[in-house]
Amino acid sequence: MRIRINFIKIIQLLVYLPFMLFYRILFDFKVSGTDKLKKAGDSFILAVNHISYLDPMAVSLSMPFRLKYLPLFYMAYDYLYDILFFYRFVGAVRSNEGKDLDFSCRQLIDILANGGRVVIYPEGSINRGVKMRPRRGISYVAAKSNKLIVPLKIGSNLDGSINNIGGKVIDLLTRKHWIKVVIGEPFKIEDTIGKIPENLKEFRLASEDILRRIETAS
Repeated sequence: MRIRINFIKIIQLLVYLPFMLFYRILFDFKVSGTDKLKKAGDSFILAVNHISYLDPMAVSLSMPFRLKYLPLFYMAYDYLYDILFFYRFVGAVRSNEGKDLDFSCRQLIDILANGGRVVIYPEGSINRGVKMRPRRGISYVAAKSNKLIVPLKIGSNLDGSINNIGGKVIDLLTRKHWIKVVIGEPFKIEDTIGKIPENLKEFRLASEDILRRIETAS
């Protein structure tokens, strides 16, 4: 596992600066709250809202360019993990859809136990403007790993065309689109419902509070 982690770290480090330049040129890309990461230490859970296919890269670029914050590991749909072979080499982790929480979340918990960082979207998929109920996985991972949760809110004016196929070239070249990332205050899972969740109902309630904290991050 250590060899794979180091390989993914090298890949993420190599693409960081080129993609940062790409984002700065095409978007009004801004990040605030990076100072709060100091409170989370080197190993933590990034809880992120999901609005676009560009989110994973936006999350990576919101981290300071330091070895201690890379690599980041993301949970990915089984279908995308299977058809996009390169996913496994850039930090994606199979979600194991339809399995129980322990099986689905075990790899993320192991990564955290080894001092890594994971990115989880509580909504599970891209939110296209409809209120979505958060999934239990993020609360389960936080409860079993005892790691701090860092809320990260992504806001943008990217429309459906950009979310899906890249948008209009002229809009990109004129930087009409913006992406704002806000990192909130780290917290522990017991801060959500007053205790460490232990059953499915409590995991759901805790996840709902995590999503609220993402939405109100400032």
